[in-house]
Amino acid sequence: MISHAILDIVETNNLILREIRASDAGDLSCFMTQARYQKHIVHRLKDEDAVKDFVRRQMAHQGDTRRRVFHLSAEERMSAEVIGDGFLICHPDQSVEIGWGLHPALWSMGFGTEIGQALLAIGIERLRAKRVWCKIMRPNTASLRLARKIGMAREKSHDDFPVGQGQFEAVDVYSISADTYYDLPY
Repeated sequence: MISHAILDIVETNNLILREIRASDAGDLSCFMTQARYQKHIVHRLKDEDAVKDFVRRQMAHQGDTRRRVFHLSAEERMSAEVIGDGFLICHPDQSVEIGWGLHPALWSMGFGTEIGQALLAIGIERLRAKRVWCKIMRPNTASLRLARKIGMAREKSHDDFPVGQGQFEAVDVYSISADTYYDLPY
């Protein structure tokens, strides 16, 4: 896997995915602190100060070529407002775990798909992963559909998976190999 100090910007039809910035904290807190957004995640940020702290922690590792976690902001092209986020975690087995989030007011509008497709591209094309995967809490049917829509397939299920902070959830793991990714239609 290639090491990167900073990931290059990725542009989609409607979004710009880029490394998280301090100025993103306000936009991120507008959706990351909402109950609808937090429903299917473990690490919940309670207020704007917690979001600012999260952003500071993510930025502290930017520029380190040894880092294995990348957190990106998804900026809407027209408004330049941050409307979503995504992460990539590089694992020793040459796999990359991805995850995404989107402002609840923009659900079902295609932005999540654009974020997911961009994360796949970064994981395979830039980080050179042999496999990209995600774990999704089973009640999160929108993300399950999104994983399938971007070409991922269910690899396995866990009825009682430790998701962190002492929580256990039913999760499905979806994945795609680099070979399969390169065979996807454009």
